[in-house]
Amino acid sequence: MEQRFVPALRRLRRLLEDASTELQITIRFALIGGLAVSTWGGIRATRDIDFLADSNPSPMGNRRLRDDLKRCLEEQRCRVEWRVGDPDDPIPLILRLRLRGGSIETGADILWAYKRWHQEALQRRLEVKAKRLRVFVLHPEDLILLKLDAGGPQDLLDVRALLASKPPDLDVERLKRTAARIRLRKLLDSCLKEVKR
Repeated sequence: MEQRFVPALRRLRRLLEDASTELQITIRFALIGGLAVSTWGGIRATRDIDFLADSNPSPMGNRRLRDDLKRCLEEQRCRVEWRVGDPDDPIPLILRLRLRGGSIETGADILWAYKRWHQEALQRRLEVKAKRLRVFVLHPEDLILLKLDAGGPQDLLDVRALLASKPPDLDVERLKRTAARIRLRKLLDSCLKEVKR
């Protein structure tokens, strides 16, 4: 994991944990973007930090909770923006944060879980130690499924990199079963064929 992201990751973890305490809700979160790919052995450059998050209650349909979260984070000197998608949007809710640390500004996008298997994935998140920091990262199988579901060119490159790097805890047969259950098996098989697994 790149050293330059460590202070921002430490601050983000503290911000989300403090918001959980202040709002009396449990916010579960895990890395999902380029930093997660590199954590599991894929080679990936990135400019920002991406998380998957969930809470009960969820801000998905709860405007008041979105406003409370925004206020809570702005009090900690973050620039905060909720991006609410249209009903047919593939990503219905993102919390976008901008963190300043000295002369460096880091962006963080927090995709709010909107499918049951996203919530299940957050239950399986793993805590990884990186550069004297403990950070939650989506399990490699769940990260692959999330990337397959997104289906963009970079996402599919990330899937191939993850499959080729053979991260620990990756059970390909279990991954195939789960991919079939959520209708991603054909795309997974195509990626597996390309990396000859």
